[in-house]
Amino acid sequence: METIINHSFGVLVYKDSPYLTACLDSLTTQTVKSNIFISTSTPSEYIEMTAKKYNIPVFINEEGKGIAHDWNFCMQKSETQYITLAHQDDIYLPSYTANSIAKAEKYEDMLICFTDYSELVNEKERSKTKLLFIKKLILFFFMPINKHIKSRFIKKRFLSFGSPIAAPSVLYNLKKIKDFSFSNEFTVNMDWDAWYKMSLMQGRFVYVNKILMQHRIHEDSATTKGIENESRKKEDLMMFKRFWNESFALFISKKYMRSYEGYQ
Repeated sequence: METIINHSFGVLVYKDSPYLTACLDSLTTQTVKSNIFISTSTPSEYIEMTAKKYNIPVFINEEGKGIAHDWNFCMQKSETQYITLAHQDDIYLPSYTANSIAKAEKYEDMLICFTDYSELVNEKERSKTKLLFIKKLILFFFMPINKHIKSRFIKKRFLSFGSPIAAPSVLYNLKKIKDFSFSNEFTVNMDWDAWYKMSLMQGRFVYVNKILMQHRIHEDSATTKGIENESRKKEDLMMFKRFWNESFALFISKKYMRSYEGYQ
């Protein structure tokens, strides 16, 4: 009998994504088996039929409460110590879970464990963009050898030049972040805000320096929409102001926005 590890994939589903089956295929073919469930505030026959195909449960959240509420609801449905909030459009490489769990369990005080990633555009993988370069630069500078950081001061500095952590890649240790919740103050940067809150907690950020997932970029993706409606620009500035004075925050925010070229 196959052993199920102490980890769940909570799949965040919004409306009828044509990429949902590809995501679920990648989760059900991991080298180690996790619990898998769907969390949605937009139930439909398509979602129910897809879940039935994979024999996974669906949890229905109240509609219209915002993305942060959806993420919190999904996290609360986990019955395991570790959870990954999987985004419906993304692909997880077969060894994502095994690598993440192995690294996470090295550190009892691990808050989050995250991996490197590439992007998927029109079914083609890309790993070289301005945004990915900046993220890799931040990771290299703050985690050159030991791929983990524990100091609250260093964790805050790590986040002060941008958000180098890919939200879909994150494995959360619910045992260590019991009172945490995503904030409705943000519509795009709930993740960056979350890492900031966690930087103030006791415990460490752990990084797996391997590309273990593919983040899909398309015209309806959150990344694209956040850039088009400028909500990302506004929320990036809000975050930079947490680390820097207003003039430097504005300066670095403008520089950071240039890394989004090619996402529209």
